Amino acid sequence: MPETILTAATPAELQIKLGQLDIAVPLRSEGRRTDHVERYCVAHLLATIPPEDLSFPLTLVHSDRPDFLLAMSAAEVGIEHTEAVPENVAQSMFLREKGLGSAIYFTPRALPGEPRKTFGELRDEILSQDLDDSGQGWEGDSAEREWAAAMAYFVKEKMRKAGAPGFVRYPVNWLMVYDNWPLPAIEASQAAGYLAQLLWEAGAFAIFDVVFVLDDSRIWQFPGPLVYSLVKPN
Repeated sequence: MPETILTAATPAELQIKLGQLDIAVPLRSEGRRTDHVERYCVAHLLATIPPEDLSFPLTLVHSDRPDFLLAMSAAEVGIEHTEAVPENVAQSMFLREKGLGSAIYFTPRALPGEPRKTFGELRDEILSQDLDDSGQGWEGDSAEREWAAAMAYFVKEKMRKAGAPGFVRYPVNWLMVYDNWPLPAIEASQAAGYLAQLLWEAGAFAIFDVVFVLDDSRIWQFPGPLVYSLVKPN
């Protein structure tokens, strides 16, 4: 059932209401659910984007297909969410949080859409990891290009779902991508340029008016691209 998350008449009230939300995200091994991550992301998104991109009064409703409705004085915006994380890496993190393997390990390399591994296979990989073998590293701009390819993969997955029966389309439609893809540090503006091209080629903006990608320090906005420092609700 739809649930009203907050209402705000002004930008100042919005910041206060966002700071009052419970947006804690438990560990994967401690009961993390999709709605935990959805609320975390939408709160940070609304705290970060410029107030002039919103209109007041506004109401934020948690729903499904899409995940949120942002009802504003000037427009209704449907906001869909997805998490960009390799399933095998997420399952490995769950096992590590349960105490399996070393607390120190190299960043794993993953491919979008790679075959799912069993818990047994992941357990064996964790226990057999050699800390003297870092595997194949990233050279040049390969990390930025891999990041762009991974984000584009998850955007395209949501594009297909947004066209399926039962998905409600609003006058304006946004997509939030929560970036949990395992990579070394990337150069934000360079990575944004690569992703912008991939999104245009995929026709993403015929489905979503705006695509946001956020990690724990910044938010990318497409088209643009624009890169904002993440603002935490308080």
